[in-house]
Amino acid sequence: MNQDQVKEKLQKIHKCPVDYTLIFSGKKSKVNGLYRPQTMEIIIHNKNFLDYKGNQNDNLLLYTAIHELAHHVMHTEKGAKGSRAHSQEFWATFHGLLDDAEEKKVYKAEIDADTKKLIEDARSISKQIAELQRELGRVILAIEESCQKNGIRAEDMIERKAQIGRQSMGTAIAAYNMGDEDVGADIQAEAARQRNEDKRNAIIEAGHEGKSVAQAKKCNAPTKPVDRKDETVSLVKEKRRLEKTIESLSHRLEEVVEQLESRGEL
Repeated sequence: MNQDQVKEKLQKIHKCPVDYTLIFSGKKSKVNGLYRPQTMEIIIHNKNFLDYKGNQNDNLLLYTAIHELAHHVMHTEKGAKGSRAHSQEFWATFHGLLDDAEEKKVYKAEIDADTKKLIEDARSISKQIAELQRELGRVILAIEESCQKNGIRAEDMIERKAQIGRQSMGTAIAAYNMGDEDVGADIQAEAARQRNEDKRNAIIEAGHEGKSVAQAKKCNAPTKPVDRKDETVSLVKEKRRLEKTIESLSHRLEEVVEQLESRGEL
């Protein structure tokens, strides 16, 4: 593929409202590509993808191109600012573009039978870890119950004796209370950290759909319809707070004016 063909494939994946330039540097570099937001240029160091015979690996090159496209999308469509280029939102956007690319048959991650088996093994192990995390939650709750009966501080036993930190403790208990959701350890842990039930369910559903952890973390809970009654109550409360603040400030203003007058400053 040349640079024009790569851009054509990227345009099939995602039609950007703001155009960009895609350039092959013709060089080998420590990085495979980069994005310049000031000039909206995607630079691909295409010689990074040549084997010892000079054959180009189009699949790896396109993966890099999609990565840089994600930076352009973040910059022009999602208002990404600051120095942190690879945020959680970036990875969620990048993985979403890869999903779209596979669905449109523009990009395909070629996997042989051995690699597929290893991926299945990894997913299975992750689910086993999730199961152990839930079991840990059950045991921690049992420790708390036992400590309460014996007049012992549970946190002391769990943190010092069992060597389990508070964050892990809370995640394990929440995972146990959730029950088996048939997802991997990272998806389960992310869902367990959510206090909002809709958000938690959305993360679990994203896991069932095969989304990455970054995509699951950025998914939105279903939007609830606005309760006009609750909205009115909230506005009335805010009005009262503002009235009290104004009254307090007016009173203070009178005091300040009186003090200034007594000093002959007014």
